[in-house]
Amino acid sequence: MAGDVRAMNPTGILQELGKLFRVPAADRHVYCVFGSYARIRSFARRLREETERGSLGTLGKVEYLSLAKDLFAHLRTTKKHDEAGKLADQRRDEQLRTVLAASFRDLLTSRLEAGGAIGVILADFELLYAYDLGGHDLSFARQVAINGKRVCFLVPGAMRDGRLWIFDEAPESRQEFPETLVFRGAGWVFELTD
Repeated sequence: MAGDVRAMNPTGILQELGKLFRVPAADRHVYCVFGSYARIRSFARRLREETERGSLGTLGKVEYLSLAKDLFAHLRTTKKHDEAGKLADQRRDEQLRTVLAASFRDLLTSRLEAGGAIGVILADFELLYAYDLGGHDLSFARQVAINGKRVCFLVPGAMRDGRLWIFDEAPESRQEFPETLVFRGAGWVFELTD
């Protein structure tokens, strides 16, 4: 897989993502950008700005989702925030995982199925991994990234032995990113360089 990773600087990756989001698509499109936590943070700010300007959305709306922020907003919107808070206070971890996992699925699906939407940028996986949502199986994103829809993951991690490891800088937290979301040979996996 190492040969399938395109190591590029932030500007180059922004240009490549721009091309990918502007080309009509009919099949699954899942993009992955990875790098050190500091590089991902810096790149995420730039990508969010470009997304908010509409630079990626010539075929339709592309939305930037910060799981740390937008999942809580979605919980409030769907009136699940109080339930999640009570479950957390009562240390009912399994039920809390279930509520958060369902809310995450609903958030991603609703954003991609919204009228005029063609893609979502997903960032800030800390919450997802801290609560072990769905066994941190993001593979369902493949199911919603069909019929011209696109999902782009911003992963703080590193490639080792042909596998992408999320949170690679913190060995106690290191976990493998779902292999089914790292599309080999498609030119859709980018490593952030200086």
